[in-house]
Amino acid sequence: MNNFLRGVFFILAFLQITPVFSQIDRKSVVARHNVILKSVDTLSSLTVGNGKFAYTVDVTGLQSFPEYYAKGVPLGTQSEWGWHSFPNPENLKFSETLKPYDFNGKADRLYSVQINEPARNKNAVSYFRENPARLQLGNVGLELLKKDGSIAKPQDLEDIYQELNPWTGEIISNFSLEGNAVKVITIADAEKDIISVKITSDLLKQKRIKVRFRFPYPSNQFTDVGTNYKKQFGT
Repeated sequence: MNNFLRGVFFILAFLQITPVFSQIDRKSVVARHNVILKSVDTLSSLTVGNGKFAYTVDVTGLQSFPEYYAKGVPLGTQSEWGWHSFPNPENLKFSETLKPYDFNGKADRLYSVQINEPARNKNAVSYFRENPARLQLGNVGLELLKKDGSIAKPQDLEDIYQELNPWTGEIISNFSLEGNAVKVITIADAEKDIISVKITSDLLKQKRIKVRFRFPYPSNQFTDVGTNYKKQFGT
């Protein structure tokens, strides 16, 4: 009987000291990290995507000012499938980038290295270092018109309030132009490489908002910011 009572007392004591864990409110935890912008900041571009596709926007919720953001976080659109290679008129071959080395007692191990001469091998190294490269798929932005018909610049935007909600994956962008409020909601599909945008503003009725599509050509630079709109190679 004494052993039985001891067991009961032990169980009761254990129940009293066992901590009670409450369920985590995951949505509230994630909401702590909502990103909020109240001014034009070229180092604070926001992105929507699905892990295989990414679309980066400025404070308008679209890619309206790619040149202005070029020296910050560029307004790019990239995917896993979008790649580009420049023409190879010299018919350079990858084998021309290789140089033999003795490695771990094995002779003639071939490695692609930076070769300065002869000139053709140097050109081959440069070509295959640059090609193929991930392609900036294009810019989709707003062309905002002022009352005088001129195109608005970033400094013309007022009342900026932009928020990225990691829980829903949407960016809500609010700003005004000459007293006219504009609201843009930007989302990306979770599976398909597409975006969807909703624009609300009286400027639409005034025909002072246009959607602009631009397709930059690769720049062949170390950092391609997606603002090379010059016509090249007949494209």
